[in-house]
Amino acid sequence: MSILTIIQNVCAEIDLDPPTAVVSSADPQIRQLQILSYRAGRDLLKDHDWSVLSTTRNFTATGAIPEPTEPPADFVRYVANSVIWNTSRLWQLNGPVEPQTWERNTILNSNPVPQIYRMMGGKLAFFPNDVGETLRYEYVSKFWIAVMGGSTYAENWENDTDTARFPEDLLELSLIWRWKRAKGLDYGEELENYERAKEAAIGADRAAQPVSLSMPNRGEVPDNFWPGIILAPTL
Repeated sequence: MSILTIIQNVCAEIDLDPPTAVVSSADPQIRQLQILSYRAGRDLLKDHDWSVLSTTRNFTATGAIPEPTEPPADFVRYVANSVIWNTSRLWQLNGPVEPQTWERNTILNSNPVPQIYRMMGGKLAFFPNDVGETLRYEYVSKFWIAVMGGSTYAENWENDTDTARFPEDLLELSLIWRWKRAKGLDYGEELENYERAKEAAIGADRAAQPVSLSMPNRGEVPDNFWPGIILAPTL
């Protein structure tokens, strides 16, 4: 579905005449629904780390503190429980550290192993920053709209054929209760329907089960593992 079909469906639900256009519409009711749809999308973006918006970022260290282009323009937050990896040294950075730890290490020009990191002025800073090393992290993109349903993304509606990258039925349910609230109508049941649908969608988007991280890396086996065969004693 596109923003046009979403608002057409919502209009049919709330007894308004469905529009033939949304982004270019001058109708105040349609303009209000478009604004409410943007707020609905922003709230969904905050509520969950949607897998479709989770992005892996690889970059090469420039030596600058902080890195001038990290994180990228569409960054909204790191994925929950994510870490920053130095793939050149095969270790994860320690952090985010508090200002005292950062100042102590940088002023004394120490060489913490692994490196430490924090956010400074909205940019990623890590120390020591060695030129040419490669690093990786995962973040949530704020570009939740697919421009004309394609592979170019944005954070606001630009065309009637733009689509949302997470479940669009949630936008419809969210729009209905938001519109009723804006009009001073009772919206309790609609809000409850939306919350139930949102929790179901979030549950479906999460991993099915936790992954065991108890096995060491590089194909090694636990210390108490014995690859032999145990035979019954002979009498």
